[in-house]
Amino acid sequence: MSKALSSLSADRLLEKLSRPELATLYTDLKAYGERALSEPMPSLSFRLYRQFSDTGERKAYEEAYFDRRGRLAAVAMLALDTARKDALQALEEMLWDVCGEYTWCLPAHLGTGEVNQVNGNIDLFAAETVHMLAEIVTIHAERLDRLVIERIRSEAERRIFIPLYREQRKFHWRTADHNWSAVCGGCCGMAALLLLEDESTLQESISHTVSCMNAFLSGYGEDGGCAEGIGYWVYGFGYFTYYAEMLREYSEGELDLLKGSKITAIAAFPLRVHLSGGTYVNYSDSAEQEEIPSGLLSLLASRIGLQIDLPFHIPLLTDDPCHRWAHLLRNVMWSDPAVYSNEGASAQAERGFIFQNLGWMIAKGSFDYWDTKRMNGAPLHVAISVKGGHNDEPHNHNDLGQFIIHCGGENILCDPGAGLYTQAYFAPGREQLFHISSSGHNVPLIEGQEQDSGRQAQAHVLEAKLAEGGGELNTTLDLTSAYSGAASLARYTRQFHWKMAPGGSRNGAELRLIDRFQWKSRMVASAERFSSMGDSDAGCSSVVERWMSRVQPEVVKSGDLRWQGAHGTVHMTYDANQWQILYEKLDTVDHDNVPVTFYRTSLSWTGVIDETDVRTERPNSLETVCEVRFIIEPKMGETEVSMRE
Repeated sequence: MSKALSSLSADRLLEKLSRPELATLYTDLKAYGERALSEPMPSLSFRLYRQFSDTGERKAYEEAYFDRRGRLAAVAMLALDTARKDALQALEEMLWDVCGEYTWCLPAHLGTGEVNQVNGNIDLFAAETVHMLAEIVTIHAERLDRLVIERIRSEAERRIFIPLYREQRKFHWRTADHNWSAVCGGCCGMAALLLLEDESTLQESISHTVSCMNAFLSGYGEDGGCAEGIGYWVYGFGYFTYYAEMLREYSEGELDLLKGSKITAIAAFPLRVHLSGGTYVNYSDSAEQEEIPSGLLSLLASRIGLQIDLPFHIPLLTDDPCHRWAHLLRNVMWSDPAVYSNEGASAQAERGFIFQNLGWMIAKGSFDYWDTKRMNGAPLHVAISVKGGHNDEPHNHNDLGQFIIHCGGENILCDPGAGLYTQAYFAPGREQLFHISSSGHNVPLIEGQEQDSGRQAQAHVLEAKLAEGGGELNTTLDLTSAYSGAASLARYTRQFHWKMAPGGSRNGAELRLIDRFQWKSRMVASAERFSSMGDSDAGCSSVVERWMSRVQPEVVKSGDLRWQGAHGTVHMTYDANQWQILYEKLDTVDHDNVPVTFYRTSLSWTGVIDETDVRTERPNSLETVCEVRFIIEPKMGETEVSMRE
């Protein structure tokens, strides 16, 4: 058995799978595996392969591709039981089948998919595949047919080791400062530790992979913030950690990448962006609800002392649409309920955090309220998050000044997260798509202009102060550079004032948002408001504020509306004399192609340029101010009433 996994054996894995906390995971694995034993592997047909280059669609091929990976993972686990001869035989057939695939890459990563783009190409999923095969063949080395083992070694050599280590081709991800360097480099590096017998090539692989890992870490600041969002933290830093731990074991502790204050800060990222109830800040291409691998968190807790104040939960294989083997195996190997505490129970749990490098601000608090359904008092967690940064980040959305209001496990004013990945999603003009455009975020449209793309569109943080305990947050951003197309705009600043009252009274959580639009020429409020969302006429300027939610808003009275979530309510008050309100229902699909509806609430203002005598203008005639007040409180209804009523 490889020195890199000398502590791993089929017997030990089978023993771990028998632990009570893994019972649900094992049931899920067994159901998936039994289906795989009774059905043929899905075909990766020529028509499916060509679909992306022909139409730009990638879903059908990828569903078949990831189902194949999931079946292989489940059957590899079933085959740990030496009495399951059928599982071992099926495992050999599946391994042989995967070795015969035209490419281990996804068509979406191969351009037009021609032969010259396939040969020697290594993407995320080719790397994941070679890693998966290497670990499976290591675990089952004593029982697999030698021809299967030889073919896996041969395919790994042909597809991965020759182009990467022997020919040293210049793959773009080798110096990437995002998840690709960690996943591609780490997966190939782990496969090398398991399969390579040539010592000089093995040492080359270690040097190569450590270089990839350093490139990956360069994308993080000292605050440990992940611009790609929580989902890509799991992906990138997860594979960084997996390689680091295998390398440490291989080198008998001499090479340890999980050291230093920056690593500690990166490891804390998911806890800092967790709002409550398994819901996270989800800027960029991340989902609100994210499965954090329990094995990964457990390993980080044991290695660097990470304090985990999340409920203990082991993700199922079927929870991950990609059915990733690396997460599955390490959830089995490393998951430790003893390192978890109940949500909010840890005395060291942070009630807020400012990511100075990333430009994210988060504050958290809680109410005490009486749940009449359960007949007990319970904390109702509330939070706010504000996003700065710039508009050329990995998996970028044009969302400077975006904010989230969270209550009771739900992002009531929300971020749309990732859309469905298609060819258009990563092509020029992508900023026109709803999930990426500023039109899908809680930021304004100014003079008919959405936010610009590019590094020059940057949020300049003028103030960011978080009170101890997270009860108060004051933030001011200058967002002028995001709206270069707004000809009359001189300056745009956005201020947030968040405060939790001591003791958590019913009206104890308040967010005041003040947007100031300074104009190059005098503006006079127009008597005729725009009735549409279109561009302004010549001689006019306009602002349309937008608020996104999955909850349909309700009008309480003029200047007062609310969003009523599952456990909490957000009230918004505004100046109805100056701002006209508009509601829209927007139907789209999420990253998994599941239909989702958003409700966009807009406040519009129109001003007419008055240049008759700018010298005698009133002090505020060059400025338009939108001030809104959000009150966050427990939901008042049949099942929940405030303890302080």
